[in-house]
Amino acid sequence: MIRLIFALCLSINIAFADIGDTTIIQVHNNVDMTWYGHYKKWGEFPSEGSFRKVLMHFDMGCASSGCSGWDYDVHILLRNRTNKLDSNLVLAPNYSLEGSSLDSIMFSYTPTFINVWDSINGVTNLANDSLILILYNDNYDPFLATDTQYVYLANYYNTIYDSLGTAIDSAFVANDTIMFLNYTDTYDVYEIIEDFELGRAITPYGTYMNPANGSYGTNGYDENWKHRFTYDVTDFQHLLKDSVEIDAFYSGWSSGFSVTLNFEFIEGTPPRTPIVLSNIYKNGAARYGYNNSADFEANQMPEVKVATSPYASSFKLQFVPTGHGAAGEFTPNVSYIAKVNGSVVGGETIWKDDCGFNAIWPQGGTWIFDRANWCPGEAVPIFNHEITPYITAGDSAAFDINFSSFNPSDDASYSCAVHLFQYKQPNFNLDAEVLDIISPSLKDQYSRLNPICSKPIIKIRNSGAEILTSLTIEYGIEGGTIQTQQWTGNLKFMQEEEITLGNLVYDGNKNTFEVSVSNPNGLTDMYNENDFMSSDFEEVPVYKNQFLVRLKTNNYGGQNSWKIENSEGEIVYSKSNFASNTLNADTVILGNGCFTFTLDDTGGDGLDFWYWDNIGQPDGTGFINFMYYDTINVFKTFHKDFGSRIVHSFRVQNATSIQESIIDEFEIYPNQTKGLVNIKSNISGKEKNLQLFDINGKLLLQKKWYNRDTHINLSNISNGIYFIKLMTSTYSRTEKIIFNSY
Repeated sequence: MIRLIFALCLSINIAFADIGDTTIIQVHNNVDMTWYGHYKKWGEFPSEGSFRKVLMHFDMGCASSGCSGWDYDVHILLRNRTNKLDSNLVLAPNYSLEGSSLDSIMFSYTPTFINVWDSINGVTNLANDSLILILYNDNYDPFLATDTQYVYLANYYNTIYDSLGTAIDSAFVANDTIMFLNYTDTYDVYEIIEDFELGRAITPYGTYMNPANGSYGTNGYDENWKHRFTYDVTDFQHLLKDSVEIDAFYSGWSSGFSVTLNFEFIEGTPPRTPIVLSNIYKNGAARYGYNNSADFEANQMPEVKVATSPYASSFKLQFVPTGHGAAGEFTPNVSYIAKVNGSVVGGETIWKDDCGFNAIWPQGGTWIFDRANWCPGEAVPIFNHEITPYITAGDSAAFDINFSSFNPSDDASYSCAVHLFQYKQPNFNLDAEVLDIISPSLKDQYSRLNPICSKPIIKIRNSGAEILTSLTIEYGIEGGTIQTQQWTGNLKFMQEEEITLGNLVYDGNKNTFEVSVSNPNGLTDMYNENDFMSSDFEEVPVYKNQFLVRLKTNNYGGQNSWKIENSEGEIVYSKSNFASNTLNADTVILGNGCFTFTLDDTGGDGLDFWYWDNIGQPDGTGFINFMYYDTINVFKTFHKDFGSRIVHSFRVQNATSIQESIIDEFEIYPNQTKGLVNIKSNISGKEKNLQLFDINGKLLLQKKWYNRDTHINLSNISNGIYFIKLMTSTYSRTEKIIFNSY
């Protein structure tokens, strides 16, 4: 059954619906994050049970006042109460006056007054406001207030005025009491709270999502904009029990974004059961300054020893770094190496090189620029290292994170979460798992690759202890043909792999893709609950088989190229080496089937990007669209601020029937001319009409004739691409003509 549990604000409302074996816990519900700080909520999680998968869904939206135009970190933290106490030595004062504890205070228990003079009332005695004096005299709790008294200002001079308001003397207002400050040594006892990072995301440059922005609504965003980030937090399930505080930490200095957090608990047995989780360095996700490699290794992330459980059989090191500051954010080729007990266990380059293919596009700001392991509007990649062979359970283990050396020219720091997971032994020897469906999919993170009409892409994982070398994969559309594919490879425990399947047969009765795996290593899978997954999808558009690909280049035409591939990945049309600031129109004629159009920009900045104009290096503007030349109709327009790539799949149906009935009606020649264009027809005595259009669809010429043949002369117009539309009462045909008078 699916059980929905919502923890809203400070109250907890619970609703149950018997549908499946999934429990959904909502902690944050459209909570506005309007300024730098912690947005904490308590969640009521299952108190018992085993879960094969726990997913955290972070739905990011705009704050009530609209989205911020800046990219900020959002850290989702689990605040683990350890039931352990710690203390700090503090000094407890013996009094406080109006909240302050001065070295000495002089006051009066009797009300005091101050003389004032004005021209209407003359001299008036105004009573001083009382002051609050709190005394602390408890021998067992020095911070416990034992008395509250009201006293009055004293030890000052009161001015004496004559009848004209002239100060002629003063009178001293004496105190009747004096106190001296004494401190008592005591300990401030508190519970130790460990923060563990469940996931991290960077907000997009939300300019286009904010209704206050003039372009709101023109880039595909409206008041309902949401983007989902999903994190696998299965390994935290032993801490996600009963009442748990979850902190959404927002590092933004402007308003804002909203956070909705739903935890999805799927009952069953995980690949391995977590028993201990530790922060290797600082609590949660902390900042570590970088000056140079030696300083970083000595003072920021030196070698540290961590105790391991004698009951653990499996270990994983998790490292999540992001670079910040002008140098830390934009310095490429910085990498880390992780060591356990002196042995290198892994390492990665701290860099994201595909920000221009962001799933949230377009954005304001410099969203296309690659950064140190993050992109605006994306979840931060997590690096996992299996370290079981390097650790002896029950002994302490030495951990060391080293960064490659560079000399930052500006501020540089790294926000890092470093976790050590300790588990029981793997629960299964043979267990192949369907981990994800990349396409076809409706998931936000895969929107740039979807919809598709050809080869599905899935992700599998070896969730069994034995190396996975072979697998049977069955897939298809719900209610349709079941297709089979054999996979071979070499996956160690918890390793993952993306698999591209064969062309999908679209003969089902519902837009739901299904996939299952079986026969790992030719044997029986020991756990079937994770063998199957389904994904809803939307269908690709259907186009006619003949159209123009129209590309207007900007100042850097050489950065662009496009191709059209069929369902087998074969390139059927392609074009590159474009001149700058040029309108190109290329005819494609396709057969029936599935096709994918890809436009690449090696500069990663699309056909129009605001930044270059702002720094005085204008790159011009271009556009890309598809146009039917028989109707001079632009039927598909792509956004020109697309970053590095556009991927668009579509179908062609009934291709032959479009042209067979009219192929012999007209003959037009030459299609590249210096002026004269001839039109021949096999029809005589019947009205025929001709229209001449430029590439933008503007009508330039109309002509009517009845004989078989005619001609037109283009010598009085500009060089370029034109379209001649020929019509009778029953047929029509459009042809492209290239006119060049040179």
